Amino acid sequence: MLKNSEIRVIIADDSLIFRETITALLAQDPEISVVAVAGNGCEAYQLSKQHKPDIVLMDIRMPECDGIEGTKLIKGHFPGIKVIIFTTFEDRDYITEALLQGAEGYVLKDSGQDHIRMVIKSVKKGYPVFHEKALDTMVQSISETQVEKAEIDLTETEQEILSYVVEGKSNREIGVLLRLSEGRIRNIISELFERTNTTDRTQLAVFAVRNDLVD
Repeated sequence: MLKNSEIRVIIADDSLIFRETITALLAQDPEISVVAVAGNGCEAYQLSKQHKPDIVLMDIRMPECDGIEGTKLIKGHFPGIKVIIFTTFEDRDYITEALLQGAEGYVLKDSGQDHIRMVIKSVKKGYPVFHEKALDTMVQSISETQVEKAEIDLTETEQEILSYVVEGKSNREIGVLLRLSEGRIRNIISELFERTNTTDRTQLAVFAVRNDLVD
């Protein structure tokens, strides 16, 4: 029986062995519960209608309906369900397309199990997390079509906050590190959204890296 605090997860991957491995891995965490598994993106979408998960852990390359199309289906009908792209491939076209379809995270299958669980919990709380290589690839892709960099003056505190946003830290974690209230951090990030013409933390992170606003 599921507890209200548990994060409900669907795993979508065409490898039975991989699905079983990840299910067993996540079962070790009392805060996470795998409610269903799927073999392709369409199955993940159908199971999402049935189980209403919090997170779908989605492979990219699957037969019949890949992870990009699966993400599009899920986000188009259930925008509240968060999708994490989970794959061995570091193809920038896949990464960019996954973002365009609304994916909130992108991690590689060779990531450690602690990192995978951390990503699931962070994304559930509303903090997108992307593998460093994936973020670099997104920035490179965007930079190829948008050559001119934006000019924006930041205070030292704003620069520090941007760095932590890129790292995927929550408002509370940033507040502790900078010794500021969580509300103050939230207000500063809201101001940064407005100044950078971004609407969420993923866009803000890409903006910061692309415009060399963080080290």
